[in-house]
Amino acid sequence: MGVRRRCGPHDPADHPGTPHARDASTECRVTRRRLTVAVVACATALGSVASLTALSVFSPVTTAVQADTVVEPTPSAATQDPSPSASQSPAKIENVVFIIADDLDWELFRQIPRLAELQDQGVTFTNHTVVDSLCCPSRVSILRSQYIHNHLVISNLEETGGGWATFTKRNEQVSNLPVWLSNAGVRTGMFGKYLNGYPDRDALTYIPPGWDEWAVPTTRGESYSGYDYTLNVNGKLEDFGRRPVDFLNDVITRKATAFIRESSGPFFAMLSTYSPHKPSPIANRNKETHGVTGAPRTPTYNAFGVNEPPWLQRFRARTDEQQAGDDRIWRRRAQSAESVADSVGAVLFALRDSGKAENTLVVISADNGYHLGHFRLPKGKRTPYAFDTVVPLVMVGPGVIPGTRISAMTSAIDLAPTFTEIFGRQAPAWVDGRSLKPFVDTGQAPVPWRTGVLSESLGESGPGDPDYQRGNPPQFDALRTEKWLYVEYKDGSRTLYDRESDPYELVNLMPVADPALVAQLAAQTRALAACAGPQCRVADMMPVVGETPALPTATPTPTESPSVTPAPSPSPTS
Repeated sequence: MGVRRRCGPHDPADHPGTPHARDASTECRVTRRRLTVAVVACATALGSVASLTALSVFSPVTTAVQADTVVEPTPSAATQDPSPSASQSPAKIENVVFIIADDLDWELFRQIPRLAELQDQGVTFTNHTVVDSLCCPSRVSILRSQYIHNHLVISNLEETGGGWATFTKRNEQVSNLPVWLSNAGVRTGMFGKYLNGYPDRDALTYIPPGWDEWAVPTTRGESYSGYDYTLNVNGKLEDFGRRPVDFLNDVITRKATAFIRESSGPFFAMLSTYSPHKPSPIANRNKETHGVTGAPRTPTYNAFGVNEPPWLQRFRARTDEQQAGDDRIWRRRAQSAESVADSVGAVLFALRDSGKAENTLVVISADNGYHLGHFRLPKGKRTPYAFDTVVPLVMVGPGVIPGTRISAMTSAIDLAPTFTEIFGRQAPAWVDGRSLKPFVDTGQAPVPWRTGVLSESLGESGPGDPDYQRGNPPQFDALRTEKWLYVEYKDGSRTLYDRESDPYELVNLMPVADPALVAQLAAQTRALAACAGPQCRVADMMPVVGETPALPTATPTPTESPSVTPAPSPSPTS
């Protein structure tokens, strides 16, 4: 732990869920070539590099800009206080940049070399779980540090109880992360996707409380396509067309890096990409990448699990034509995700170039994961399985031990308390989450720490929803621990997976499970599904013990093809 690798074979622990290794020399050559091309293109598009001589500040294996030496972590005692405020000795962090991608799952993250290599630069949370694998509910949970059943933004659309309209009807915009930070004297900036439906009935120039700098697409235009959109820039509307310079991800990245360079005091920047959400906008410079790859043939791809829940049983094996379609979609998503890597590289360069790298924490994550052929499902999300709910969370910066992997259970509701504590304040007592700052300071979980996290699906989607999909599962409450995934569906069905023995969640053990174990898991699930504030920080620590049933033999049927990304060897999440 903590050993920084410049170029070499990947440790299997680098790739949560489905690790694999690659040849060191080949990887270094390929990565360097990609890096040179990508950095030059990114510099031209984003205006972040004054001359090609500046390329020397980049590592040979990543676009992540580094200092000449690794900043040593600040010693800090791990707290045992279950309140949102955690560590007693703050790390040397004065600023935070939070980069959140749209629909970026772990499988795709680790296939983008410049993103995957970030894990060697900082700390990776391998069991980071979203509250709902749907855009707007997940993003509100991040901003408010609340489970869905508490903030009650349950979907993307007002008609189905969600979106910006529901957020403002409940007056939740007056108390959330940017307001807490602004009250602490932090300069705040929001760049990119905010909440679905913004600004809805409000004026197109409306800016929510707490944000000092604002560059967010409105409902006028086609922001999901990356072109032909209208941006609200600090209360003034700017229209963009279809020129390469208008590509949305580049525009918001330029504005975010300008904010970073211009800020003289503590700042918080949230850079929220639309990539790789469908239709997966692609920068011209990235259109030739990932030309021969396709949807990874993991053990869950086109597979039939054992004792599948009723909603999943109705899906047939994917045909050759459908699999070819999956490959096309995956390639486009990968090309789109390259622009996320472009943004990360531009941010890291701006921090280094402006002298702020050594006191700024950069956090990279996603609002939810994605599935594409997993368990024979068409493209989408919204299931309780790991590919939809366990998402990347990587932190790079001061006080962070490079190469650290943390398997403790963390949740999207932990981000706001973490950021708030970094700036010397506490989140309100009513939040549901916990601060992760002790992990940043020490690279270890404080003792005691939670045993499980909740994911829940409470809303429905309709044809007007950008995330509308057919074949969604019933609504559910799901408990995820380091060992178990336990799900209660609203149709009465239940599933149980042993994540240690069955990391791909192929075998439902409910028919053979120890009743005492199931009772404990059910009790914690229901306690979390009804909790609020401090109650959640008690319910998430309930002990789970019980006998582990024998694992039946699974019969996955992944399809192999030389034209697609091969399946990695099964291995538990590290």
